[in-house]
Amino acid sequence: MTSFNRFQTYRRSFHFRLFVIFTAITAIITAVFSTVFIVREIHSSKREASEKARLLASQLANSIRLYLYAEDRDNLWRLASDIARHPQVVRIVIAGNDGKILVNMRPESTQTPGTTLSETVAVTSGNLPTSAEAALTGVPTPTYRLGTVRLDLDTGDLAQRIRELIIFTSVTTLSFWLLVLFLGFKALTWMTRSFNALMQGVQTIRQGDYSVRIVTESNDEPSWAAEAINELAESLKNREEQNRQLQEELFHAMKLEVQEEKQRLMAKLIQTNRMTSLGLLVSSMAHEINNPNGSIRLAGQFLTRAWKDTLPILEGVAREEGSFSLGGLPFDKAKEEISSSSETIVRNTARIERVIHDLRAYSLGERNEFRTDVNINQVVNGALAIIRAHGRQGDMTITADLAPDLPQVTGNHHQLEQVIINLLLNAIQAMPDRRGNISITTSVSPQGNTVLIRVQDEGDGIPPEYRDQLCEPFFSTRIDKGGSGLGLYISNFIVSEHKGSLDIDSVEGKGTTVTVQVPVTG
Repeated sequence: MTSFNRFQTYRRSFHFRLFVIFTAITAIITAVFSTVFIVREIHSSKREASEKARLLASQLANSIRLYLYAEDRDNLWRLASDIARHPQVVRIVIAGNDGKILVNMRPESTQTPGTTLSETVAVTSGNLPTSAEAALTGVPTPTYRLGTVRLDLDTGDLAQRIRELIIFTSVTTLSFWLLVLFLGFKALTWMTRSFNALMQGVQTIRQGDYSVRIVTESNDEPSWAAEAINELAESLKNREEQNRQLQEELFHAMKLEVQEEKQRLMAKLIQTNRMTSLGLLVSSMAHEINNPNGSIRLAGQFLTRAWKDTLPILEGVAREEGSFSLGGLPFDKAKEEISSSSETIVRNTARIERVIHDLRAYSLGERNEFRTDVNINQVVNGALAIIRAHGRQGDMTITADLAPDLPQVTGNHHQLEQVIINLLLNAIQAMPDRRGNISITTSVSPQGNTVLIRVQDEGDGIPPEYRDQLCEPFFSTRIDKGGSGLGLYISNFIVSEHKGSLDIDSVEGKGTTVTVQVPVTG
């Protein structure tokens, strides 16, 4: 197996899906926390620079009251020069109350600033001595506006600190995330090794080797499932041995019978035993697969709730700082993709649970509930949707001509849907080179007491010598094309349970028409 094929196989594994989910969650959490940290640090740095500029401006305003009132430019220039010695000060402007600029100072040693922060502080008369009139009357001395002080600070170092903060935080966050991914991958590998051993053993048993035994080293759900499958494999092996002994006994007992009758009885015995073994295997596997599927469903529901709680925080950051990238996508698109993915997990696990339930019910011989309001057109549309969703039709055209206002029938929607799916799959397999037309029609019989469903293909047709065996289990003329020999057998069984009939009309070389009749609700 090439590296590409191994990767394709790994992509379909349970381990890969868990790792993708873990990667997405850790990426989102890491991105959110790093973004919030950077935003808070930027706001803090800007607030610190603003307070620094206001403090210097206030300090100068408090020291120039008298000189500003007297418009003493020399002393104003001297006091401004003291403040201008600060390395970040790039400009000081002192103006009188009438707006006239008295000092406009730019330190000569200051380079051309990149970005600046300006703060303007009003200069007032402050706490002047109380006059004699104010002392006698008790009225406080009023405060007068003398002018303003504007101070510009160079914030180039602030921008540099912000860039360094973003780079440092990004590198640290990325390193942490990669470390978490590595440790998570190792942990998932360790956690799923029992599950992988279970699936390898099941695959071997599926190929017919009942002597294999699944070996696990842990004590968890996959290990318990492995023990159950080992017991099942032992039971199947014993049944195979019993089957072999029964065949030998039958062979000796039927010596005097005609060869054709003997072969027919032996075939029925083998088929009965195989169906029993298949039912046991299906029932056990349905039970064991349902446990991890339930865990995945709970995890998907938790991810949906966690994302709904996180989404308002991310939207707040997007409104304040603008759009950003999340998981390689713009935030607006990423939030839709994440919501859709979590909903897909929950929806598909529910579908798996429903399929497992139906499979278990069938393997145990249970009868699903029959309803009196089944609409055959809805059954056909559901089957067509499943066929098209799985891409089974290839380059063929499937046309549906459904009669309106069909009477309702009594039956089980899912079982009848399975019949239509089996008939469509048989028609698809019968088409040469997967090309041609398949039609499905619904109508009411002339007597009005049955609903008719016809599936017609343009395939190779069925040779006359095989037509009497079409509804027998495990009989198929298309094993090489994926046929199992169970489709028509199961379909005929379901239709019979519905008190209906299944008729096959085939012309070799021209195609086949299968007609299903189901009684209407009466």
